[in-house]
Formats: sequence, structure tokens, C-alpha cells
Amino acid sequence: MPPRRAAPRRQLNGRERSEEHVLDAISIGDTSDSSVVMTGQRRITREKGKGKAVASNRNVIPGVYQEMLAEALPLQSDVPERPLKRRRTDRQNKRASPSHSRGPVDVESNDVDDEDDEDVQFEDVLVSDRRNGSDDESQDGDFEFAPKRLQTAYRDSEDELEESDLEWEGVNFDAGVQNDEPSGDLELTLTAKSIPQQKVASRRKVANKMERGLRLQTHKLHVLCLLSYVDRRNEWCNDSEVQSSLKHLLTKKMLTFLRPKSDLSQFGRAESLKRGLEDVSKMWRAKFNITARGMRRSLWAENEQDLQNSRLPPDADSCFEKSDFRAAAKNLKGSRDLGAQLYCSLLRSAGVETRLVCSLQPLSFNAGGPAMPQSVVSPAKATTPEPSDEGEAIDIQGPNSPFKGAGGRNDGALPFAPRRRLGHPNAADYHMPDISAPVVTPPKPKAKVIRESPYPVFWVEVLDEAHQKWFPVDPLVTETVAKPRAFEPPASDRENNMSYVIAFEEDGSARDVTRRYAKAYNAKTRKNRVESTEGGEKWWRRTMRAYSRGWKSDLDQIEDNELAANEAREPMPRNVADFKDHPYYALERHLRRNEVLVSTHEVGKVAAGRDPRAPGQKKLESIYRRRDVKIARSADAWYRLGRDVKMGEQPVKTVAAKRRAEDENLGDGDDIEERAGTNLYTEDQTELYEAPPIVNGRVPKNSYGNVDIFVPSMIPKGGVHVPYDEAARAARLLGIDYADALTGFEFRGRHGTAVLKGIVVAAEYREAVEAVIEGFRDEKAQAEDEIRTLAALKMWKRFLVGLRIKERVDMYEVDGEREELERVQEDDDDKGMESEEYIDDGAGGFFPE
Repeated sequence: MPPRRAAPRRQLNGRERSEEHVLDAISIGDTSDSSVVMTGQRRITREKGKGKAVASNRNVIPGVYQEMLAEALPLQSDVPERPLKRRRTDRQNKRASPSHSRGPVDVESNDVDDEDDEDVQFEDVLVSDRRNGSDDESQDGDFEFAPKRLQTAYRDSEDELEESDLEWEGVNFDAGVQNDEPSGDLELTLTAKSIPQQKVASRRKVANKMERGLRLQTHKLHVLCLLSYVDRRNEWCNDSEVQSSLKHLLTKKMLTFLRPKSDLSQFGRAESLKRGLEDVSKMWRAKFNITARGMRRSLWAENEQDLQNSRLPPDADSCFEKSDFRAAAKNLKGSRDLGAQLYCSLLRSAGVETRLVCSLQPLSFNAGGPAMPQSVVSPAKATTPEPSDEGEAIDIQGPNSPFKGAGGRNDGALPFAPRRRLGHPNAADYHMPDISAPVVTPPKPKAKVIRESPYPVFWVEVLDEAHQKWFPVDPLVTETVAKPRAFEPPASDRENNMSYVIAFEEDGSARDVTRRYAKAYNAKTRKNRVESTEGGEKWWRRTMRAYSRGWKSDLDQIEDNELAANEAREPMPRNVADFKDHPYYALERHLRRNEVLVSTHEVGKVAAGRDPRAPGQKKLESIYRRRDVKIARSADAWYRLGRDVKMGEQPVKTVAAKRRAEDENLGDGDDIEERAGTNLYTEDQTELYEAPPIVNGRVPKNSYGNVDIFVPSMIPKGGVHVPYDEAARAARLLGIDYADALTGFEFRGRHGTAVLKGIVVAAEYREAVEAVIEGFRDEKAQAEDEIRTLAALKMWKRFLVGLRIKERVDMYEVDGEREELERVQEDDDDKGMESEEYIDDGAGGFFPE
């Protein structure tokens, strides 16, 4: 017999609970016959020998205090009720059907003692067990065949690690969160001073997998558009009309320095070129006027409204066609980007080998990038004149002024005396002319200063033939020559960001020269490039292949060595954040769940905050080589790659299983069943998988009746894979043993469905199976030809039946129709004879002259 259910306590409303709290705070009452239990601000009395909680006796409170409490207590609606906690029942209750449940049981966790809790939980278990048992008994005698086994697979924990690592990138976990949950306790405020509420720091929205993919695709598309744009501008720089418009700006002295003589030394030729470039840059700064805004960094919009309200600034660059580019070469004004492009054309007109360099400003695919500022659009207020009791002012110099003389000139005659004018209510509004003061023209408005990033977006590179080296030149922004470290903007610059630096040569080829200008390419710049994503390096190589000349010259090989040396000279990062995803260094804290360190040899230390064990000292963390970090996979994952874990190998790492969705909904105090983790192994702990061989034409099969062939090396020895859809039918027709080939799984969520492609048979039956398959295909082609033939015959039959019907209808004679038909036919015959005679006279069908 199950134990008796505890009687549920009566639910108290908000007024009664609040009144009970205050009563308990004022007086405890008489505790001679009962024990008093105090918990926080609530008091519950329990009768001796009973497990029932009763409310305290209110009669012990004097009437005066009760009247004071009635006035001080708020209404029931003012005191919010605390939501009841939901108890987690046993797992068997969750699996029970709704028909087996007895009904709702109101149990409050704060009002029921531990014994009642155990009783309720134990009773539910018994009911569930009894119901399950009755169901099992009712099903005795019913026999059904087991369904066909469907081979499925589950994703390993390491397959979803990259998504979880990137999902929380750029999120500020230290931001304060304000708890606005109402409390059920009564609060008494004694001071009238108001405490200002602290502003809650807004958290950045976490991007899911779909949003990250959309951002990455948008980033790639934007990069392609910018490359096409720079390629078009580079082509305009080769325009002969533009170069002829700019060539007259170069003096003979400048040309002499730009074209050093060959008899000079290597150092002399390089210095002559640099001096000539400095002179040309000074002249260009004096001649070219910056009147427009150039390219700036692209930002993401938080919502669609900000994007719709965004407008281009009125001083944006308006050079869109080649005609505008030619006009700017003559006027020598425009944006600073246009000035760098015209400067490139100027140097090319002098015979100097020059590149047009651009720092692309695409939309970032990282979630931590800056966003477009929110646009606040306020409706324009209509300006209404204030009402006035006075009359309108009179302009004495206007055409309708009463001060005009007979000749239309202002002769100074007043329409009334000055003493009479004093009494006029608008006497102060008369505009009296000042004959002695000269007419002052208003000053011209000053041009608005264009504020842009102090770092350029476009500049040029010039070849130093003496040293076979390219060096940058920027005549307008940084005003530098051969100083590549002066071009990278800081991370705080919202107008400019250096991620891709592309140099276009005169022949249209382009090269990626980002490593020449980036100070921390591997630590910082590479994270904003597409190479840091999966498959990004291959995509970038394929993109730049479209702008390559097809072969590498000696100068290109020298430049590659120079860029590789710049990357090798990059120092080790100094902060912890730069070590994440670094191609050469790694920290143990940044290792993913499926990554392990195979060597503990450290190459340095980095400061990682303060050491709590040693006050005043910094905590140092070890730095390891990235090549010592290996990928670890589970035994099942290695099996899908055609490898098997060696006998006796111990796992290098055990990954804890992730929490399920139903576990995340439970509180911290609830018990959660711990599940076993996944053992991971490195590639060195595995060996090549060898399937059981085929003996006497018999193919070994697994429990599902097929053979796993995830990679070609998993084909059994002595067998062959026939990857055709008709292979199984051919093997059955021949009567030979075969097994379906399982080549992978199609994952939709966490479950995977087996993909079967072809069969596996003994090698001696391969030709026979292929011959039968060829016969099947011939029969299929012949059947398709027959179908097409029958369809054509059916159409011909329909056509002939239609002709017969028409002929039968034409046999019917209508009054007057035959005479009209004969007359029309005679007219057609006469016209045909005339045309034949005309053609005969034309000598071969040509018209006579």
C-alpha cells in the first residue's frame, strides 16, 4: 500500500503573506505548546507529533498594532508573488503517458518538509512502476516482427567544437546585468533620497552559424567587388590622354632625377630616384586640391532602419566614369584617393615603373567589429512666426517705400514729422538708411574641412631598379618616401582598417603585399582575412590567380623572399589575446577540446594577469609551438578516416559529454546524471585499418549486411568496389555473393543516415558484373527508343486522322461556295503564269536592268 499523500497547504495571497511577515517581525507569540521554527522573515509553527504546518495565532497581537498594520500593509496587487519552483520528477514519470497520470498535485517547496517531499516522490515512482507493469502485462501475447535495422551515426563531440569556439567570440562576459526580478519580501524605505540606477552595459549580440556564414559570404563578395574597382582605376591610370594632361607638370630637373644614368653607382641611382620622387611629391601637394572625401571603412548596420537612413556625405567622391577621371587630371582636384591615382599616372608618364596600391576596406566577417552609428531622424519642426500686436516694419529702401521721391530715388523726404513718428508703436522697426556708411558685401563662407583618417587608402609603389626592390610613396597623406611602417592604422581607427593590401602593376597583374606594411600580420591582421577561415586559403589563391600574369619573374621571387623575411622577423605577441589562432605559437588555454599538446617544451612566457598566490607579481603562462599541437579524434572518427586505434593505446584526452537540452532547463540545485565522456587519440596512436579479406568469393559483412568503405583503403583484400546503381541487380542475376558499399553518412542535425553507393564483390567477378550492367543500360536505352517511337507514331496517327476528317468535311457542297473557289483558283493560276514568264525574261532569275 503506498504511503499517504501529505495534505497540501492552503495557498496564501500576497496580503496574507506580507501580514504574516510583519506579524512575525513584531511578536513571536506563545510557544509553550508548540515549537517555533524561524526561517529568514517567515515563521512556521509545527504541532508536536504532526507534520502539519499551521499559521501563528493572531489574537496575541493587540488591536492597536493590528490597526497600524492594516494602514501600513499594501494591497495584494502591490506585492508580487514569488513563482513556485517546479520539482524535477523521476525520469520514469516523464516517460509515462498522460493517461497514467493521476492529476495535478500542488506542492510548494518552501512549505512542505523533507518527509513529505520524499513521500510525494516515492509515491510517483510507485505509480509509474505499477502503470508500466500493467502495460507490460496487457501486452503479453502480442508478437510483432522487429522492424528493419536502420544504420545511423551520431556526430562526435569534436565535430562541433569550432562552432562553439567561434560563437562566443567578441562577447563581453564582464558586463554587468541588472536583476529586475520582483521580490516577494516587504521593503521599508526610511529615506526620501532617490538612488540613481546604474546603466546596464549592453552585451553584443552573439552571431549564430547562419549569420556567420552570411557575413563570410558577404565579405568575400565585397572583396571581389573592391578588386574589380581597383583594377578599373589602374587601367584608367594608363590612359594616354590622362598622362598627356599631367606630363607637362614635370620639369627637366625632375625627369633627370627620376631617370638616373646607368654609369652611376647602385647607391647613387637609388638616391637620385628618391630625390626626384621627393621633388615630384612637393610639386603634387602644391598643385592638387583635396575637395572630396575618399574611400572609408565599411561597417555593418545593427538594424535595417539604420541602413535605410544612411546617406552618402555631400562631399563624397563623384568620379565614376573615365571622363570624370580625365576632367580631374585637367582640374587637379578631387579626393585624396583620386590624387594618388593621378600621381601614379604622372609617374608612369615619366617612364617610372609604378604600382597602384590600395588597402581594401571590406565588411568584416568577425562579430567583434565596429557597427555603423545609429542614425537619429527627427521630424523637422515647422517654424511659425510668433503672434504680435504691432504692425509690419517698413523697408524705406524698398520699391514700395513711402520715402521714395518722384524720381524713384530715396531723397530723404519723410512722409511724416519725426515727432509724429515717436508715437507709432513700431517706431523702432523702421530701417533708417545710413548714407555715410558704405555698402559691405557679406564674406564668402569658408569651405568645410574634410576630416579623414590620418592614414591613406591609396598610394603608389616605385621600383628601385638598382636594388630590385619596391618601396612605397605617399605624396598627400603621410608625405613619406620608402617608409612602409607608416601606413598601418591603429585598431581604434574607425575610418581605416588594414586587412588586404593589393598592388596593381601597369600590365594589370596584382600581388598581395600586406606583409610589407602590417606590423603584426600573424597575430592581428590575419584574423581579419579570409585565410583564417576553413578553406579560406584556397579561395584566396584562386581569387588572386585571376590577376596573375601566369609566370613568376626574378623580381617576383625576390619580393616573395622579402615578404617571407618580414613575416619571420615578426616578434612574439605580448598579450594573451594575440596567441589565439596564431600560426606559430599557442597557449594551453586556447586549445580546443579536440587538440592536445604532444610536447611540453615551452619557448617562452607571457604575462597573464596577477598571481593570486603571490601578491604584487604577475602570473606567467607557458608558450608552446603550434607544431606541437595535434588533433585528437575518437576511435569512431578515426575509423571513418580509415584508421584503427592500436591495441593497448591509452587515450591522450577525455572530453566530457555536453549537456542535453532538457538538462539546461533545470536549476543549479537539481541533480543531473553524469554521462561518460569521449576518449580521444592522436594519429600516432592509430594504424591503417585492414578489412577482413574475401575468401572463396564470400564477402565479409557487418551486422547491418554491408561493408564500410569510407576511404579506398578500406576495401577488403581480394575485392573490388563497383560504384554503379545497377551493380546489386547484376550480382543477384549472376548469383554471386556481394555486399552493399557504405561510403558515408548524410548528417541532418546530430543523426546521420547511411549512404550506400555500389557493391563490393570478389575481384574475379568484376568483368562479369560490368558486362551485365552494360547489358542493362543497353536494354534501358532500347526501351527509351521504343517509347519515343510509339509517341511519334501516335502523333502521326493523330495527324492522319485529322487530314481524313478535313477531307470528309471538304466533300460537303455549299451553295455558291464551289463557284467562288473556282474563281479564286483561276486567278491564282494566272498570277503564277505571269510570274513564270517574268522570271524567264529575267535571264536566270535575276532582275533585268
